Amino acid sequence: MTPIRFAVFGLLPMLAVGLAQASSVYSVHVFATGSAVGATGPDSVSFGDNSLWIEYQNNAVSTGGSGSSTIVRYSPSGTIEHTWSIAGNVDGLKVDPSTGLVWALQNQDGNSALTIINPATNATTPYAYGNSYTNVPNRGFDDIVFLNGQVFLSETNPVSGADGIIVRLTSGLNSPLQISPILTSTYTGTDLATGALSSTTITDPDSLKLTPSGGLALTGEADQEITFVQHPGAANQTESFLHLLGTNGQPISGDPDDTIYPTAAGGFFYFADTGANTIYQVTATGLAPGSVYIDVGDEFGILNTSNGVVTPIFTGNSPHGADFVSFADSGVPEPASAGYLIAGLAALAALTLFRTRGSAPSAQ
Repeated sequence: MTPIRFAVFGLLPMLAVGLAQASSVYSVHVFATGSAVGATGPDSVSFGDNSLWIEYQNNAVSTGGSGSSTIVRYSPSGTIEHTWSIAGNVDGLKVDPSTGLVWALQNQDGNSALTIINPATNATTPYAYGNSYTNVPNRGFDDIVFLNGQVFLSETNPVSGADGIIVRLTSGLNSPLQISPILTSTYTGTDLATGALSSTTITDPDSLKLTPSGGLALTGEADQEITFVQHPGAANQTESFLHLLGTNGQPISGDPDDTIYPTAAGGFFYFADTGANTIYQVTATGLAPGSVYIDVGDEFGILNTSNGVVTPIFTGNSPHGADFVSFADSGVPEPASAGYLIAGLAALAALTLFRTRGSAPSAQ
């Protein structure tokens, strides 16, 4: 289907998307821009402490030594509450739900470090890694998940199949930080598209997310593959994987980034369009239980976890970091679903008269 692209100023109309998600309605808005804080390259997105936390990389070198990243705390309405400058390239940014502390992972491609932000005092505390972190060649930490008192990290640039790509923090939040691998670059798991048990290799570990079942989802960016880990770090740990495909059944065009797991039938997706220097807010209703969303190339779409097909719902420049916040968690009342759907269908019908392939972001 030809994408519907809209030249707009901060607001895209509501759309009902796809036969498979006939009850799902999305309304896309500009939430924030990097220019408002003098920053560029938004990437990581994390919601916590009733705030949206965004990291702007500012072209800082990913091996450290040059440049700094800007961390911005926004209110749910988009008001800038505070900003921090963190040395190096911050790629992973997460709020620990048990403590409220914000973890900023610095320099994902070498010389990694950690800065903790205390949102109550705005103070920052640096941490260094110990000898269990091998900083050669250009290894580092990209993303983080908190699970039942444990901390898991994705580790970049494996050299061999025996190198760890998901590690567990064994030292707690104490310098020096120590790690231990729970998953290596080459592993044997279940191919979810075929049901077969086979070996696969992740060469480009990137985003790490918590799944609703309490597992981990690791994006193999250049591999165009998602790894799922159940019971991470336990004796009964198991793995499965999924190769990502376009709607034509062929390997996807573009690299994947964050996978997102809606926790309710309605709420807000927030995602950073890095190339556009823009944070988008997608108001969504009628979300299916168990649905999974993902950034791929220039698209934000829904992932079929049975066959790996990604169906786009929004085309932008280069979506990267993303998060989902339910209406209940955001404190925003859910729109009346019937009226919302009718409005979306009316917008879709009217705007099909103006189909074109322009350069503006699009909802599809």
